[in-house]
Amino acid sequence: MKKHLLLFHVLIIAITVIACNKNEYKEMRVYPVFHELAVARGGESFIAVTVGIPTGYHIYGNPKGPGIGKPTRIFVRSPQDLAFRAVRYLPPKKFYYPNEREYSLGYDHETMMFVPFKVRENTRPGLHTVSITFDALLCSFPETGGFPQRASVCIPKLFTFTYPIRVLPQGAAGTMYKQTVVSQYTISRAPQNRDAGPPYPPDTAVSMNGGTLPPSLHFTPRYIQTKISGLLAAVIFGIIAGFILNFTPCVLPVVSLKVMSFVQHADKNRKEVFLLGLTFSLGILTSFAVLASLAAFFGYLWGGLFQHRVFLVVMTGLVFALALSLLGVYTLNIPSVAGRAAKPKENMFSDAYLKGLLATLLATPCSGPFLGGTLAWTLSQPPPVIFLVFMCIGLGMSLPYLLLTVNPAFLKFVPKSGAWTKTFEQVMAFLLMFTVIYLITIFDEASKMPAITFLGFIAVGFWQYGKYGSIIYSRIQRLVSLILLIIIISAGYFLSFNYLYEERGVHEIGFRNFSVERMLENRNRGTISMVEFTAAWCPNCRLVEKSSLYTSGVASAVEAGGIDFMKADITSTNPAAERLLSLLGGQSIPVLAVIPPGKAFVKPIILRDIYSEKDVLKALEIARKESAGTNKGFKYRIDMGIK
Repeated sequence: MKKHLLLFHVLIIAITVIACNKNEYKEMRVYPVFHELAVARGGESFIAVTVGIPTGYHIYGNPKGPGIGKPTRIFVRSPQDLAFRAVRYLPPKKFYYPNEREYSLGYDHETMMFVPFKVRENTRPGLHTVSITFDALLCSFPETGGFPQRASVCIPKLFTFTYPIRVLPQGAAGTMYKQTVVSQYTISRAPQNRDAGPPYPPDTAVSMNGGTLPPSLHFTPRYIQTKISGLLAAVIFGIIAGFILNFTPCVLPVVSLKVMSFVQHADKNRKEVFLLGLTFSLGILTSFAVLASLAAFFGYLWGGLFQHRVFLVVMTGLVFALALSLLGVYTLNIPSVAGRAAKPKENMFSDAYLKGLLATLLATPCSGPFLGGTLAWTLSQPPPVIFLVFMCIGLGMSLPYLLLTVNPAFLKFVPKSGAWTKTFEQVMAFLLMFTVIYLITIFDEASKMPAITFLGFIAVGFWQYGKYGSIIYSRIQRLVSLILLIIIISAGYFLSFNYLYEERGVHEIGFRNFSVERMLENRNRGTISMVEFTAAWCPNCRLVEKSSLYTSGVASAVEAGGIDFMKADITSTNPAAERLLSLLGGQSIPVLAVIPPGKAFVKPIILRDIYSEKDVLKALEIARKESAGTNKGFKYRIDMGIK
């Protein structure tokens, strides 16, 4: 009996220790249990996602229950080789809001969600990447420890991350989860009735691809275009598809890199011109060999490289630098065009080779007739077949340039170089600029402004290189200019993508769009209104938001004081906000108005232009004192030494 009692006490202590050691999160986190998952072909597994919820906050379940709220959802974008099923959720807690008869379901502290999937039998071994998006509504409440009686602020949360799944040969041992995770998965359930969006069958996989399909559903496609059914057809149509690639929108802007080469060397001897065409074609085939390797061994799809930010940044910067060269900002071997100083033969051939590399890489975001069907058949074949067909596509792309250089008679149709080539260069430069604009649209929203800023650094770097790195200066000066170019580009990348737009120390504050009616309601019910006048075209607005407004101190004061924070966005015409701004004496933005309730309503505290966090806290403290008799619930004291 004593042994059993001792065991019982040990068990109680262990449970207490585990409960006390429960993860505490200062901010919301969504992350997978494993950084990579390995699954055998034909096998089944699941992606376990941990959701960390800050103390004093909660998210809703799925289903969210009959009460108010927004269901938490996970969306998956994946290749067809992976069949995803419905997301599974752990049992949620039940809670009620005041004046609400119906209950809501949700989670606090920490929970896990599971995305089950099956690897199809014919899936090619290698690395496959899926995109996972987590969508939830994070709500805070004034007290912690379970679910409170009322929530105060709700903030939409959206997390997106890519997740690698490595497909192993059939029968191979894959990744094994710990028993604790497996136990959680066992008790999790897929929602039978989805609360948001269109109705879903119980066994569907949640997807961001425009709809959902049961994993048991299989299609037998019928293609209007010619279907690829064998190696010979793939080779023939691969050559045709490669030839057509030269006329797709992705490659047309780079036609200057090819045409100008032949314009420059049209009057050279036959052997030299032939070697030029051969070198250019070798560059194309080299790129296709790299693409074939990525497809065969790493599971990359056509154009998949552009999913990686570093590759996209490099390609965008390279095309932008080439455009600057054609506009005469600087002179470099690429592109070597007519009208410039003669270059050694070895540079001439290296130029042609690099142009072939670039032309192919820029072609990958595009597809064309016959290419889709050819790739669909090819990418399900063994590596030797993938390499053969990719080389045939490369051969088709380089075919026009080989024909142009093999037969000298064709060169008669190429115009001789002259004064017109300078104008032609500039026209091609603007086409390359349009290519840069297109490439920027591929970036995700968070990376577009950093990418544009990085292009500014590239422009400055090459401008100084063109001014001080030309052959008229000494060797030491040219070397210093080259080193400075490398420093500017390297520092520009770091500043653009890791510093200038990094939201360090920025805290989210729940806000509503400005409403005159709500501001007047706050006056009558004893609530302080804080109105921020801002606009997307106002750089100082962004500055004060990061440095002075969205800080931990202000966020705590707003939440603890029950302050109603509203944004008056005047990016476009907003008559109500502009009228209030005028009444407050504002002629420019940024402006922050802290409006006390009651009798002090007509005497708002105004912060203009560049204000500090201390200014905001002082304004809130003044409003707190003036509303002390009106707002009984505002007991938060900002300790700033204000007497």
